[in-house]
Amino acid sequence: MFSCTGAVRPCRATTLVLMALCGAACHSWHTERVTPEAVLATHQPAKLRVTCTDGSRIVLKQPLLRGDTLVGIGQRPREQRDMRIALSNVQQVATRRLSLGRTVGLVGLGVVVAAGVLGAIPIPHPDYR
Repeated sequence: MFSCTGAVRPCRATTLVLMALCGAACHSWHTERVTPEAVLATHQPAKLRVTCTDGSRIVLKQPLLRGDTLVGIGQRPREQRDMRIALSNVQQVATRRLSLGRTVGLVGLGVVVAAGVLGAIPIPHPDYR
């Protein structure tokens, strides 16, 4: 008797890998062409990547504008803490947005991988015993 469990596991694994990649690949940082004040006034991003005048980059979670200072929870490697950055030290800011090109590419890759996995699974002939 033929068991489907062997065929289902590779499909599940492929689906999980593609879902994990999709979350990372479908969004990317987009540099804003307006001031940090305008970005925060028009929409409230969950994260804001700040490039400082010295070239360093900091990702702020829950960014807010307080007077002439950006405040938020700073994310640096192995560190999270409340941070304050003077607007005079900000060179540019970027927000996370859906990247259509990456999304289409990932979906296309997913179809190719799924077809390859499904094509590699042996399907018994109905008369096979």
